[in-house]
Amino acid sequence: MTESTMTSSKRFLSAFIGTLLGILVIATVGMTLHLQKSEPNGKLVATQTSETIEVDGKSYPKATIELGVYADNAQEKDADPKVRVASGKLNKHDWVHYGPASHLVLPANSYITVTIRSYDGGEELNNPYFGKVVGTVGGVVNVDGKDITELPFDKVQHTWTLHGLPTSTQDSLFVNVPILKVEEDDDGFVPTEDPGTNMKGHTITFSFLTKGPGEYVWNCQFPCGDGTYKKLDRKSTRLNSSHVSESRMPSSA
Repeated sequence: MTESTMTSSKRFLSAFIGTLLGILVIATVGMTLHLQKSEPNGKLVATQTSETIEVDGKSYPKATIELGVYADNAQEKDADPKVRVASGKLNKHDWVHYGPASHLVLPANSYITVTIRSYDGGEELNNPYFGKVVGTVGGVVNVDGKDITELPFDKVQHTWTLHGLPTSTQDSLFVNVPILKVEEDDDGFVPTEDPGTNMKGHTITFSFLTKGPGEYVWNCQFPCGDGTYKKLDRKSTRLNSSHVSESRMPSSA
């Protein structure tokens, strides 16, 4: 075999390997997106009622939905066994998360009441703006029976932040609810005064009005994680993978 033939063979082999690696990368990305789309924790559909409520002279049908916020699966199992039964299983990833699912299906043009039972601690918000209540009915959120309009930046464990996609094909919508953290000491979480969580957390209740049908994204604006330097990247991954989700609002109310 001549030197020229060997060089051509090496070039062909290099090109073949490069093409194969490209195909593998594309296949891996596609599989990852498919797995994310499969929604391992399912969907949580709002419960619609026969009641209506009038807001600013307009009547809206009512619907409710309940969520929990947990530091990990062990906390979810200890806190809300009824939620675990409803979803059939614990969260796929054993880290801080909303449960029993993060893909919410809400009726369009409706009065939605959300109840969140929260059990996690917290540190400090990077942006104190997300300590303010925005977009709820009356501009308030009820925490353990008391209405508030904001929380100090160092008293927040997570946020429930809903916003529309930047498109002209659906209505704009923005809701931000800061969630009061559970205090901690050297022995762990400090008991609260909320009987709704068996003194282990806080009960957060708020209402907002959905608009036209579409897909909206909700996420947590709190810098979730364990605070250690070596897991800083995992902190951002937790935020993206466990909190970011879609809220689909079908056209039928």
